[in-house]
Amino acid sequence: MSAWNRFRSIRAICILAMLIATTMAEAREDGRITLTLADQTLDLPLSAGHSDWTDAQGYVSVSILTRPSDPVAWQRFQSLRLAFDLLRHRAQMPEMSLLRRSGDAQFERWYGRADDGGLTVTVTDSAFDDDLLRITGTFDGTLGQSVDFGKTIDLSAPMPVSGTFEVNLLPIRR
Repeated sequence: MSAWNRFRSIRAICILAMLIATTMAEAREDGRITLTLADQTLDLPLSAGHSDWTDAQGYVSVSILTRPSDPVAWQRFQSLRLAFDLLRHRAQMPEMSLLRRSGDAQFERWYGRADDGGLTVTVTDSAFDDDLLRITGTFDGTLGQSVDFGKTIDLSAPMPVSGTFEVNLLPIRR
């Protein structure tokens, strides 16, 4: 086994261990996002240690991060972040970022917002259980690639995105 292959194997094991440890550390936080990208559907677990909510003067700001737990899926798809403000049980100002690998193993960064790509989030249910936010819903829109982390989004070759989410989130830790 070459040094490069050994490095990649060790890296994959470390990432998987980190994902398992994060999930075990936050047993109350859990959930899933089902994601459909153009021609591919993925069922992704919540990355509990990286997802949260915060109360911001009359509305709740929600951030949901997922990463695949399957090493094969990890080679193609790295992460998804869905964020929005929750005001009177309605999602406001949604945004999404997605990181995946292309066929030539390069990273592709995809982004969408309500104003760039028409991203919409519909909250079907939300409730607080002490400090735990239970929230479910759907999302739909178009993603475009970006080289500046979503500041500008190129929609000349758009990728349709849709899906559902059902998560339990703890508040941000300060």
